[in-house]
Formats: sequence, C-alpha cells, structure tokens
Amino acid sequence: MTLRGASPLAAVLASLQAMSAVAQDQTEIIFGGDVFDVTGAGVLDLGILDEALMPFRRAFDQGGERLDVELIINAAGTVQDCRFDANEKLAPAGKALCTQAQRVGRFTPYPGLVLDYASATYRLSIRSHTGQPIKGEATFRASIGYPFERRPVTFGSYAIPPETERLSLADLQYRSMEYPRDALQNEIEAQVIVAVSFDEEGRVSTCRPVRSSNTARIAYDTCREARRGFSLRKPPEARPYVWVTHWRIAED
Repeated sequence: MTLRGASPLAAVLASLQAMSAVAQDQTEIIFGGDVFDVTGAGVLDLGILDEALMPFRRAFDQGGERLDVELIINAAGTVQDCRFDANEKLAPAGKALCTQAQRVGRFTPYPGLVLDYASATYRLSIRSHTGQPIKGEATFRASIGYPFERRPVTFGSYAIPPETERLSLADLQYRSMEYPRDALQNEIEAQVIVAVSFDEEGRVSTCRPVRSSNTARIAYDTCREARRGFSLRKPPEARPYVWVTHWRIAED
C-alpha cells in the first residue's frame, strides 16, 4: 500500500505488518468507561459562539488571549460538565461559554467510528479573530490541539481475532492512503491498530480503534482513512480486517 504525505518535504513510510512494541518507560492509558478522550473523534457543536462571547470580546484582546475549555460528554453526545482554564479577565467568558455548552452542546462521532465510553473529555481552545472582522464572518473560532497524551493508548478490551477469523489484505481493494494532515504537521508518529468491518455492499461500515503507540487522535484519523480507502473484493463478509500500520515520517 502506498501512503501520501501532506508535505512534499516529508517522505512517508508505512507498513501493514506489526511493528516493535512501544518503549517500556511509557505508561499506557486504557480508554474505556469514564476514562476516554474523544477530541478529534468527531464534531462538537456548541451553537453560535458569538452569541455567548460577544459581550466579552475585549477580554480576548483580538486573539491575544485564549480560553481553554474541557467538556465532559456522555455516551449520547450531550455535554454533562464544562471546565475552563483562563485568567481573571477571561473567567466571565468561560462561565458564559460553559452555560451555553451545557444547554446546547452536542458531540457527534465521525460516521462508523466505534467508541466504547460512558463519558469522555473533549478539549478545545477559543480565540477571537485578529484585526478587523470580516462582514458575515464569526468573531470567535474554536480549535483543538494535537495531541494530548503523547503516550500509548489502548481502546477498551477488544480482542483481536486469530488470523483464521479475520480478513487479509488480499481480500480487500484499497487506494493510496494519506498521512493524517494534523499528525504530520505536529510530527506525530505512531503504530496504530484498528478493526474494520464491512456492509453487504463491501463498503466500510465501522472502524474500531484498538491501540495507538502515541496518542488517541491519530487512531481516529486512521479510521477515517480506512473508511475512505478500503472496500471488499467479494462481499458480503462478516469477518473484520485488522489494519496494523506505522505512521512514520522519514528523515531527509
């Protein structure tokens, strides 16, 4: 399989076979139940930010100040709790945003992504535009950092089926995969394992993150690539395909 990088300066190497284990001095995070981070795993809708934050626009100093927010999402995608990290000047804006988030906030995972959590965190930062605002454009924008853990992550207790009970690469059609853009920009490398299932027409129906050697978000990005890149040669097929890949940026 060929992988394409998002930067002409970065040669991208990948492998479909298992790679070496992660370093022993890295403490693994086990995701599941109430311990989960879904930042970058879907779309978080907080309503129109300007409605909550315009009264505090000066406190953001035209993008010079940042409001960091951590939300608690339940399994249905509803915002259950909200915390913020801000200086005294931005604290009222943080309270206003959290009030709106708990009233209308909704998280929707990317299509087909299987995430087994009872509650999860979602982290984002909010700034205002710098300079003069453009007519019709929102004043406030949200962004998500990448990554958060920089540690190996295991997702739940999914047991990888033996080889006789899962598909091989020969059973699939696939196209060249692109190195996840944000991971490449942040120089994130990882071995990632995901389990992919297919519908009756041979298209990817679900993708379950299983393990990442470095942060959770690159596993979510890997599932997005799997959804775009794989299909079955001879559907239907109940067995999953376990994709083991190593996202690695080659040295110049």
